[in-house]
Amino acid sequence: MTEGVHDDGVFIAPLFRLLRERGEVPSCPTLSSFKARLLQAYNRGLLELAACKRAEDENPLVVAASAVRSRRTTFHLVQRWSRRNMFAALDDVVEALSPKAYAAAKDFARKVHEDEKRREGRPRLITLPLDEFAARVQTVVNEGSHDALVVQLFRELDDRGEATGLGLPAFKARLRAAHNAGLLALRPRVTGEGPDSAMTAASAVSHQAAKLHLVQRTADPLPIPWGRPALLVWHGRATMARAEG
Repeated sequence: MTEGVHDDGVFIAPLFRLLRERGEVPSCPTLSSFKARLLQAYNRGLLELAACKRAEDENPLVVAASAVRSRRTTFHLVQRWSRRNMFAALDDVVEALSPKAYAAAKDFARKVHEDEKRREGRPRLITLPLDEFAARVQTVVNEGSHDALVVQLFRELDDRGEATGLGLPAFKARLRAAHNAGLLALRPRVTGEGPDSAMTAASAVSHQAAKLHLVQRTADPLPIPWGRPALLVWHGRATMARAEG
Protein backbone atom coordinates (compact mmCIF):
# COMPACT_ATOMS: atom_id res chain seq x y z
CA MET A 1 0.00 0.00 0.00
CA THR A 2 1.11 3.61 -0.53
CA GLU A 3 -1.58 5.53 1.37
CA GLY A 4 -0.48 6.20 4.95
CA VAL A 5 3.17 5.27 4.36
CA HIS A 6 5.62 7.20 6.52
CA ASP A 7 9.36 6.47 6.34
CA ASP A 8 9.66 2.71 7.01
CA GLY A 9 6.20 2.32 8.48
CA VAL A 10 2.48 2.53 7.75
CA PHE A 11 -0.01 4.51 9.82
CA ILE A 12 -2.31 2.24 11.80
CA ALA A 13 -5.65 3.85 10.85
CA PRO A 14 -5.22 3.66 7.03
CA LEU A 15 -3.83 0.12 7.41
CA PHE A 16 -6.94 -0.94 9.32
CA ARG A 17 -9.24 0.65 6.74
CA LEU A 18 -7.51 -1.19 3.88
CA LEU A 19 -7.58 -4.56 5.65
CA ARG A 20 -11.25 -4.08 6.55
CA GLU A 21 -12.11 -3.31 2.90
CA ARG A 22 -10.40 -6.57 1.92
CA GLY A 23 -12.36 -8.50 4.55
CA GLU A 24 -9.12 -9.64 6.21
CA VAL A 25 -9.81 -8.54 9.81
CA PRO A 26 -13.20 -10.07 10.70
CA SER A 27 -12.02 -10.55 14.30
CA CYS A 28 -11.37 -6.80 14.61
CA PRO A 29 -14.58 -4.96 13.68
CA THR A 30 -13.35 -1.63 15.11
CA LEU A 31 -10.15 0.36 15.03
CA SER A 32 -9.85 0.02 18.82
CA SER A 33 -9.95 -3.78 18.66
CA PHE A 34 -7.41 -3.73 15.81
CA LYS A 35 -5.07 -1.59 17.93
CA ALA A 36 -5.45 -4.00 20.85
CA ARG A 37 -4.43 -6.94 18.63
CA LEU A 38 -1.45 -4.95 17.34
CA LEU A 39 -0.27 -4.34 20.90
CA GLN A 40 -0.60 -8.06 21.67
CA ALA A 41 1.51 -8.90 18.61
CA TYR A 42 4.03 -6.19 19.53
CA ASN A 43 4.40 -7.49 23.09
CA ARG A 44 5.03 -11.00 21.72
CA GLY A 45 7.69 -9.70 19.35
CA LEU A 46 5.70 -10.57 16.22
CA LEU A 47 5.86 -7.07 14.72
CA GLU A 48 7.35 -3.66 15.40
CA LEU A 49 5.46 -0.46 16.19
CA ALA A 50 6.94 3.03 15.99
CA ALA A 51 6.08 6.63 16.81
CA CYS A 52 5.67 9.29 14.13
CA LYS A 53 8.63 11.64 14.55
CA ARG A 54 7.60 14.22 11.94
CA ALA A 55 3.92 14.68 12.70
CA GLU A 56 3.93 18.21 11.27
CA ASP A 57 4.41 16.73 7.78
CA GLU A 58 1.37 14.45 8.05
CA ASN A 59 -2.40 14.79 8.22
CA PRO A 60 -3.08 15.44 11.92
CA LEU A 61 -6.35 13.49 11.75
CA VAL A 62 -4.51 10.39 10.51
CA VAL A 63 -1.84 10.77 13.19
CA ALA A 64 -4.44 11.16 15.94
CA ALA A 65 -6.58 8.25 14.70
CA SER A 66 -3.51 5.99 14.52
CA ALA A 67 -2.27 6.69 18.05
CA VAL A 68 -2.07 3.72 20.42
CA ARG A 69 -0.44 3.96 23.83
CA SER A 70 1.72 1.29 25.44
CA ARG A 71 3.11 2.13 28.87
CA ARG A 72 4.82 5.49 28.37
CA THR A 73 5.08 5.36 24.59
CA THR A 74 2.55 6.39 21.96
CA PHE A 75 2.81 4.49 18.67
CA HIS A 76 1.34 5.50 15.31
CA LEU A 77 2.99 3.18 12.79
CA VAL A 78 3.47 -0.48 11.99
CA GLN A 79 7.05 -0.91 10.83
CA ARG A 80 7.68 -2.55 7.47
CA TRP A 81 10.21 -5.36 7.30
CA SER A 82 13.25 -5.10 5.12
CA ARG A 83 13.49 -7.67 2.34
CA ARG A 84 16.38 -9.30 4.18
CA ASN A 85 14.37 -9.76 7.37
CA MET A 86 11.40 -11.01 5.36
CA PHE A 87 13.44 -13.70 3.60
CA ALA A 88 14.99 -14.76 6.92
CA ALA A 89 11.54 -15.11 8.47
CA LEU A 90 10.30 -17.11 5.48
CA ASP A 91 13.27 -19.46 5.78
CA ASP A 92 12.42 -20.03 9.45
CA VAL A 93 8.80 -20.79 8.56
CA VAL A 94 9.72 -23.20 5.76
CA GLU A 95 12.11 -25.11 8.02
CA ALA A 96 9.34 -25.56 10.60
CA LEU A 97 6.83 -27.01 8.10
CA SER A 98 5.89 -30.66 8.05
CA PRO A 99 6.49 -32.53 4.76
CA LYS A 100 2.77 -32.32 3.95
CA ALA A 101 2.60 -28.60 4.71
CA TYR A 102 5.78 -28.00 2.72
CA ALA A 103 4.27 -29.74 -0.32
CA ALA A 104 1.11 -27.62 0.01
CA ALA A 105 3.22 -24.45 0.23
CA LYS A 106 5.11 -25.44 -2.93
CA ASP A 107 1.83 -26.05 -4.76
CA PHE A 108 0.56 -22.63 -3.72
CA ALA A 109 3.81 -20.95 -4.78
CA ARG A 110 3.51 -22.68 -8.16
CA LYS A 111 -0.07 -21.41 -8.52
CA VAL A 112 1.05 -17.87 -7.67
CA HIS A 113 3.71 -18.06 -10.38
CA GLU A 114 1.23 -19.42 -12.95
CA ASP A 115 -1.34 -16.77 -11.99
CA GLU A 116 1.28 -14.09 -12.55
CA LYS A 117 1.68 -15.26 -16.14
CA ARG A 118 -2.08 -15.37 -16.73
CA ARG A 119 -2.59 -11.86 -15.38
CA GLU A 120 -0.48 -10.43 -18.21
CA GLY A 121 0.51 -7.40 -16.18
CA ARG A 122 -2.87 -6.78 -14.55
CA PRO A 123 -2.73 -6.28 -10.76
CA ARG A 124 -4.08 -8.78 -8.27
CA LEU A 125 -7.51 -7.82 -6.98
CA ILE A 126 -6.32 -8.10 -3.38
CA THR A 127 -3.85 -5.25 -3.94
CA LEU A 128 -6.43 -2.78 -5.30
CA PRO A 129 -8.26 -0.12 -3.28
CA LEU A 130 -12.02 -0.57 -3.21
CA ASP A 131 -12.84 1.80 -6.10
CA GLU A 132 -10.31 0.17 -8.44
CA PHE A 133 -11.44 -3.30 -7.33
CA ALA A 134 -15.04 -2.41 -8.21
CA ALA A 135 -14.02 -0.92 -11.56
CA ARG A 136 -12.10 -4.06 -12.52
CA VAL A 137 -14.94 -6.36 -11.48
CA GLN A 138 -17.43 -4.23 -13.42
CA THR A 139 -15.25 -4.41 -16.54
CA VAL A 140 -15.23 -8.22 -16.41
CA VAL A 141 -18.99 -8.37 -15.78
CA ASN A 142 -19.66 -6.06 -18.72
CA GLU A 143 -17.75 -8.40 -21.04
CA GLY A 144 -20.64 -10.83 -20.71
CA SER A 145 -24.18 -10.52 -21.97
CA HIS A 146 -25.90 -11.04 -18.61
CA ASP A 147 -25.52 -10.12 -14.96
CA ALA A 148 -22.82 -12.30 -13.38
CA LEU A 149 -23.41 -14.84 -10.63
CA VAL A 150 -20.86 -14.17 -7.89
CA VAL A 151 -19.32 -17.67 -7.87
CA GLN A 152 -18.98 -17.77 -11.65
CA LEU A 153 -17.47 -14.28 -11.64
CA PHE A 154 -14.95 -15.30 -8.97
CA ARG A 155 -13.96 -18.38 -10.99
CA GLU A 156 -13.53 -16.25 -14.11
CA LEU A 157 -11.22 -13.85 -12.27
CA ASP A 158 -9.35 -16.78 -10.71
CA ASP A 159 -8.85 -18.33 -14.16
CA ARG A 160 -7.32 -15.02 -15.25
CA GLY A 161 -4.92 -15.13 -12.30
CA GLU A 162 -6.38 -12.02 -10.68
CA ALA A 163 -7.82 -13.63 -7.54
CA THR A 164 -4.52 -14.85 -6.09
CA GLY A 165 -4.63 -14.64 -2.30
CA LEU A 166 -8.32 -13.71 -2.31
CA GLY A 167 -10.72 -16.46 -1.28
CA LEU A 168 -14.42 -16.47 -2.10
CA PRO A 169 -15.50 -15.19 1.36
CA ALA A 170 -13.11 -12.21 1.13
CA PHE A 171 -14.21 -11.59 -2.47
CA LYS A 172 -17.85 -11.46 -1.38
CA ALA A 173 -16.94 -9.14 1.50
CA ARG A 174 -15.32 -6.71 -0.93
CA LEU A 175 -18.32 -6.93 -3.27
CA ARG A 176 -20.58 -6.06 -0.33
CA ALA A 177 -18.38 -3.08 0.57
CA ALA A 178 -18.40 -1.89 -3.06
CA HIS A 179 -22.19 -2.30 -3.23
CA ASN A 180 -22.64 -0.31 -0.01
CA ALA A 181 -20.38 2.42 -1.39
CA GLY A 182 -22.39 2.62 -4.63
CA LEU A 183 -19.41 1.51 -6.74
CA LEU A 184 -21.30 -1.43 -8.28
CA ALA A 185 -24.73 -3.02 -7.89
CA LEU A 186 -25.65 -6.46 -6.58
CA ARG A 187 -29.09 -7.99 -6.89
CA PRO A 188 -30.85 -11.19 -5.80
CA ARG A 189 -31.49 -14.12 -8.12
CA VAL A 190 -35.09 -14.43 -9.25
CA THR A 191 -36.89 -17.75 -9.42
CA GLY A 192 -35.90 -19.82 -12.46
CA GLU A 193 -32.85 -17.69 -13.23
CA GLY A 194 -29.34 -19.11 -13.44
CA PRO A 195 -27.85 -22.47 -12.46
CA ASP A 196 -28.69 -24.89 -9.66
CA SER A 197 -29.44 -23.90 -6.09
CA ALA A 198 -26.03 -25.03 -4.76
CA MET A 199 -24.16 -22.48 -6.87
CA THR A 200 -26.73 -19.82 -6.04
CA ALA A 201 -26.35 -20.53 -2.33
CA ALA A 202 -22.56 -20.28 -2.62
CA SER A 203 -22.97 -16.91 -4.37
CA ALA A 204 -25.11 -15.37 -1.64
CA VAL A 205 -23.85 -12.05 -0.27
CA SER A 206 -25.69 -11.02 2.90
CA HIS A 207 -26.90 -7.42 2.79
CA GLN A 208 -29.13 -6.22 5.60
CA ALA A 209 -31.99 -8.75 5.56
CA ALA A 210 -31.49 -9.79 1.92
CA LYS A 211 -29.33 -12.26 0.01
CA LEU A 212 -27.74 -10.91 -3.17
CA HIS A 213 -26.33 -13.28 -5.79
CA LEU A 214 -25.46 -11.40 -9.00
CA VAL A 215 -23.36 -8.40 -10.03
CA GLN A 216 -25.31 -6.26 -12.48
CA ARG A 217 -24.00 -5.17 -15.87
CA THR A 218 -23.82 -1.47 -16.63
CA ALA A 219 -22.82 -1.53 -20.32
CA ASP A 220 -25.23 -1.43 -23.25
CA PRO A 221 -26.23 -4.85 -24.62
CA LEU A 222 -23.57 -6.42 -26.81
CA PRO A 223 -24.04 -5.79 -30.57
CA ILE A 224 -25.28 -8.56 -32.84
CA PRO A 225 -22.12 -10.05 -34.43
CA TRP A 226 -23.52 -10.04 -37.96
CA GLY A 227 -24.70 -6.43 -37.81
CA ARG A 228 -28.08 -4.79 -37.84
CA PRO A 229 -30.87 -6.43 -39.87
CA ALA A 230 -31.98 -4.70 -43.07
CA LEU A 231 -34.87 -2.27 -42.72
CA LEU A 232 -38.25 -3.84 -43.40
CA VAL A 233 -40.12 -2.51 -46.45
CA TRP A 234 -43.80 -1.90 -45.92
CA HIS A 235 -45.69 -4.28 -48.21
CA GLY A 236 -48.21 -1.62 -49.29
CA ARG A 237 -45.48 0.76 -50.47
CA ALA A 238 -43.78 -2.01 -52.46
CA THR A 239 -47.08 -2.93 -54.16
CA MET A 240 -47.75 0.71 -55.09
CA ALA A 241 -44.26 1.06 -56.56
CA ARG A 242 -44.79 -1.97 -58.79
CA ALA A 243 -48.19 -0.65 -59.92
CA GLU A 244 -46.72 2.75 -60.82
CA GLY A 245 -43.93 1.06 -62.76
